[in-house]
Amino acid sequence: MYRSQQSRNAPSASGMDDANERKELALQQAEDALWKIPRSLEGIKRKDFNPVQLALQMMDTSSLGKSYDEFHESYERLNMSLDGIVDEYYAGFNDSILTFSGLQERIQDASGSVNSVKGGLQRVRRMILEERGSLDQLYAKSTQLGAIVAILKRLEEAKRIREELATYTKEKRFLTAAGKLVEDMQFVFDPQLTPIEALSGLRQQLESDKAELLQRIIDELHSHIYLKSPYCERRMGDDDIRPGRQRIRRARKARRTESDDEGSPEADSFAYVEMLLESLATLESTSTALQEIKSAISRELSRLIDGVVAEVEERNRALLSKAGAGEADSEVLHDFARILFARIEAVLEYHEYVLDVAGHGGERNSLTPQSPTRPSLAYTLSDVWEAAKTEVLALLRDYLVTDDAQAGADTAHGAGMRDLFHMERGNVGGMVETLYAQVEAQFQDLTASAPDRKRELTAPAVIDEYADAQNSLQHKLLATPDIEHAPELLGMALEFTRRVAPMLAGTSGASGVTSAGMSPGMSPGLSPAVRRSVGGDIPPSSPLPTDADEFLQSFFTKTFLTHAESQAARQFELVTSASDAFETDPNTRFGGRPVFRSAAALVPLLNRFGSLLNSLGKFRGANWGILLELASRYYDMCLTLFRDTVRSPEGQTYLSVRWAESLDMMQLFDRRMRLGVRDADAQREIKQEEALKTDRSLNPYELIFDVKRLAVIAQLHHTLEWLIVQLDKVASDRANVLRQHEGAMGAALLKRHEADRVRVVGRFQSLAVQCVMVLRIEVRVHCMHYLDLAVREGDYCLDRDAVEPEPYIHALNADISAIEEKLASCLPPSKLTLVFAGISVLMAHILTTNTRHIREFNRAGNAKMLRNILALQQNLSNIALPEEGGLDAARKFYELYDLGVDGILRHISEHGAEFSFDVYRRMVGFVYSGSGQGAALSEGRANSLMEASQSDQYEAHIRQLQKLVEKPPIPSRS
Repeated sequence: MYRSQQSRNAPSASGMDDANERKELALQQAEDALWKIPRSLEGIKRKDFNPVQLALQMMDTSSLGKSYDEFHESYERLNMSLDGIVDEYYAGFNDSILTFSGLQERIQDASGSVNSVKGGLQRVRRMILEERGSLDQLYAKSTQLGAIVAILKRLEEAKRIREELATYTKEKRFLTAAGKLVEDMQFVFDPQLTPIEALSGLRQQLESDKAELLQRIIDELHSHIYLKSPYCERRMGDDDIRPGRQRIRRARKARRTESDDEGSPEADSFAYVEMLLESLATLESTSTALQEIKSAISRELSRLIDGVVAEVEERNRALLSKAGAGEADSEVLHDFARILFARIEAVLEYHEYVLDVAGHGGERNSLTPQSPTRPSLAYTLSDVWEAAKTEVLALLRDYLVTDDAQAGADTAHGAGMRDLFHMERGNVGGMVETLYAQVEAQFQDLTASAPDRKRELTAPAVIDEYADAQNSLQHKLLATPDIEHAPELLGMALEFTRRVAPMLAGTSGASGVTSAGMSPGMSPGLSPAVRRSVGGDIPPSSPLPTDADEFLQSFFTKTFLTHAESQAARQFELVTSASDAFETDPNTRFGGRPVFRSAAALVPLLNRFGSLLNSLGKFRGANWGILLELASRYYDMCLTLFRDTVRSPEGQTYLSVRWAESLDMMQLFDRRMRLGVRDADAQREIKQEEALKTDRSLNPYELIFDVKRLAVIAQLHHTLEWLIVQLDKVASDRANVLRQHEGAMGAALLKRHEADRVRVVGRFQSLAVQCVMVLRIEVRVHCMHYLDLAVREGDYCLDRDAVEPEPYIHALNADISAIEEKLASCLPPSKLTLVFAGISVLMAHILTTNTRHIREFNRAGNAKMLRNILALQQNLSNIALPEEGGLDAARKFYELYDLGVDGILRHISEHGAEFSFDVYRRMVGFVYSGSGQGAALSEGRANSLMEASQSDQYEAHIRQLQKLVEKPPIPSRS
């Protein structure tokens, strides 16, 4: 009332502004009056002003006195300013007086009211203290009736619980619904109300409502755990940070109920899940719900994968329309695996959180001071991980292992091609016992129903002998199964297992909840995910599980590598079993020469599998073994081809092959390949060949006259040389991958790999060297064969000069030309030179040393021999071989014939001995021969007096020849 009156007395806003202005003006006038006080009267402003002294000064009429008029004028101004101030501020003084009066009146009224209440209380006290017996009965009756009314009202409320639960569940307020239901059930199921049979229907209704609410809560948990709700984490695999950690932290910190949320309670998924678990604890049904969640793990994961398949199919509809496109398949699979593994990880995180909340909270009143242990849970994170592993393995098999490969693997393991299903009648106890033992090991919730089911299976049954956990999980395929998907899928799967490994590190095989990785100052109420996010790099108290990716390693070793080996073997068979496998491929050349078709197809196969296995270097296994096996098998085929080629139709091995196996010949050839052609080595090679030949004529069947065989050997050598280069590249790529492994294991793998490379490449190198050795020796034995026949069977005692060389020389030239022409299309120039190098030296050696087989010799025969040498030289120059000049020695030797014996001796004296004593001695004998006498003299025989005189002269020449030949060689003037 006072405030309303004061508000009425309050001036308006404009009036207040005018009053304030007048007050300011009055104060300003007072200040101006003070400033206008004359200087002579400044003393009146001081605090210690003495008015008596000023009065005396004004009474003084002298020049030292004060002016009264000035004083009076200043006084009037000050008085007027003070009057203005008083006029402006008196209203406030008046209002204060009125306010004080009003307060005083109200205090007096309040005092009267207090006295009245005091009197009333005293009267009531006197009335209560009076004794009245009838009131006790009325009070008891009233209390009883009130209790009856309250019970009836409570029962009416309990009857309306179904509508309330529907409202609460529609609004996602499950905790409120659970609390309300539990409260009503506690009332209805009160022991005092048990005798009331009329409440049995209500009790059944509440039990049914509880079951429905429990199932609804479980469905909501499934909706969030398996990412069905739009509010839960629908990860796409693009983030490296687990986004659920922040949500978990807020949920554990705030522990908010749905009544406190703004908007939908599901907005914070983890807080919503915790609220659902608290609702289960309120219903005392946590164990039942967890058991239901456990039994649905495999089914829900399968549905999750089907959902991801449908989502990826919709997102990549344009790419999927390109059926069989490798890049499209790879892109779609990458998108599928990225989303799938991220969502399985999210599912594991939700399960981890559910188990953590259930394990720490449990059912209500489960943690009591007398029993502080945590309740045992119906399942653990390991159960979820086992189901996830089964799904991942099934997907890997679907996309990496083709149906024909699986069938082949079954055949390889001895399973045989049997029907997948068969009918059985009668007792199938043993089979059923085995099946249900597996079921009981994986799903504990089925153990109770197993005995009943076993009794049901006494009738005819259809049994799938080959069904397993993986093959029974079939999902729509987004891409054609292909081993080439392995780097993408296995790599992402391995990365997925390493991401979830810390999550699995805190699991326990029995209870499912531990405190692994918790720092000393960390609250045990936090979830494992929050402890990992807060603890950072704090090492867990229990070691990281070593089997997090063990199932992938096992799949890689036992399934993938087996399939890769079988697929590689099938492709190898296709490559090598063709009829033209060992014919040349004009499209694949090495050094300008083609290689075998099978090798041209094998190398891409090796590169493909090498690249594939190198991209999977993080997996343990004998990756290199597939390539080693392919290379070894192809080497065996090459070796078989070589042996078939160098074996005659009669089954005999050709002479060149036997000579190539000689240790001395191999050493000489190795020296030639390393150091090149040297005169000493050439002579040593000729001596070794003469030792192997044993001064006999070579039989035609010992030589390879089929030029096609020689071409096959040459082509085999060239192909092997190309394969060695390609194998070195593949081995180098593999070594680069192994160098990425650190520590002793990496060094051991690299050392083993190098040993395998040396072993495999060494076998190819050895066969390649043997091929080129056989070709070289074959060319040389051809020269030996024809020249030996030309010397032994040729006629060199003629009546006139021969027009043509010996027919065997023609045959040798034709043979050498045909061989060179065929080999030139198979071998590069360097290897062709290696095959033919030194044959002119060999020819010269044969033509000079085999003179012992010439029966008769004269000038015309000598001319014929020179014509033979010229024909050989011309042929060698025509086949574009490097000039060696070896036949010049043979030509110079036979030109000695025209010099006579004295000319021969003089030539030796001047130029030194270029041939052996025996060779010169035979040439001297040829000079002495007229009609065969020279040959007799050279053998030391004399048949007449003339022969005896010539014999003396011959002996003198021989002695002189011997002295000249035995003299040290003349130094070269150069």
